[in-house]
Amino acid sequence: MKYDGVTGKIISEMISPTLHPESMEKVYMPMTNTLLDTGDITMASIVRVKVADDVTNEDVEEAMESIATAEGIRSVGMLPLSEMVELQTGEKQRFLKIYQYCAPRTAMTMIEHSDAFSAYLPCRLALIEDKQGQRWIYTLDMNAMIYGGAPLPDYLLEKALNVKRTITAIQMGGAEGDF
Repeated sequence: MKYDGVTGKIISEMISPTLHPESMEKVYMPMTNTLLDTGDITMASIVRVKVADDVTNEDVEEAMESIATAEGIRSVGMLPLSEMVELQTGEKQRFLKIYQYCAPRTAMTMIEHSDAFSAYLPCRLALIEDKQGQRWIYTLDMNAMIYGGAPLPDYLLEKALNVKRTITAIQMGGAEGDF
């Protein structure tokens, strides 16, 4: 990918040689475009999928758990945030529940490469009802972890891509209620 002007010179000569060759295309340009479009850095760092209207929250949860089991990734926790706040305040809340998954051996391999990978653990998906009543499943965009810095060693890249594929399968299957 070619970049023009001062920005192009900085990217091509100073930044790009240290980064994964696909970092600009897969991480930094999409992130920048989303940030400029929305003004929201959090939207620039996530992937969200709309939940089908005919799929219940229970269907989403059952599908995600089934897919996680089939893919060999462990469910390591659920945090029913809206339910907790409703119990504390007595006021109805928009639905928000966090689902956490982890492949322990992969996690340990990742932190052997860099302790900073621990901030990505465990993998999380959030089922949330937006202010208009539409439900979404959100997760972090793993491209930053995979392509955002220097190229990962092949053994780690393979594991990271597998985790991304698995979390994407859980997210997509949950949104459709498929398992």
